[in-house]
Amino acid sequence: MPVDAPPRSAEIFQRLLRGYQFSASDHASDDLGPLYTVLDDRFIWFQDHLAAMGFSLVRDSEVILLEKEQKEITNEERQIVVAIFLLSDLWLEQGGSYQDLFTMPIRWADLNWLRDGYGREYLAQVSLQDLDSLEDLWRRMVRKGFVTYNNETRTLTLRDPAARILTMARRIHQSLRSTEEAVHA
Repeated sequence: MPVDAPPRSAEIFQRLLRGYQFSASDHASDDLGPLYTVLDDRFIWFQDHLAAMGFSLVRDSEVILLEKEQKEITNEERQIVVAIFLLSDLWLEQGGSYQDLFTMPIRWADLNWLRDGYGREYLAQVSLQDLDSLEDLWRRMVRKGFVTYNNETRTLTLRDPAARILTMARRIHQSLRSTEEAVHA
């Protein structure tokens, strides 16, 4: 790497290339806070170097991520969208607030994930058949920066990058609902 390389740039590159999405919520972490600060301060440097390697580094508000050129999403990405959307929906149904999803640990396993109706259907469409497979997905989502997860209490808290996914999922759901209503009208 050139002499002007920021400190810990190799670690930052590795995390980005593995799909991690940095966000201001990383400041709360002793490990990730300094990485986010370096990436934020030297964003243009990282963006230029990643562009030279064929990657697009983008900033969406306080979230910094590599944008995929490939528009086809993987099954894991579909699972993430569905899990975040349903978590939000189930949480709000029980009287929780949107802000709580991002500020307090949620006992996700206590929510009625496998109830009849669209929740069960959405999970089945992305091969999430039971709570064990859902829990495995939460653990993988930690590595991408979407959630914090406590194995002992089986609680999770959404992180800033998950808000982007939730917004996208809500738009898709609303679009599907509008299309369905138009067909039935």
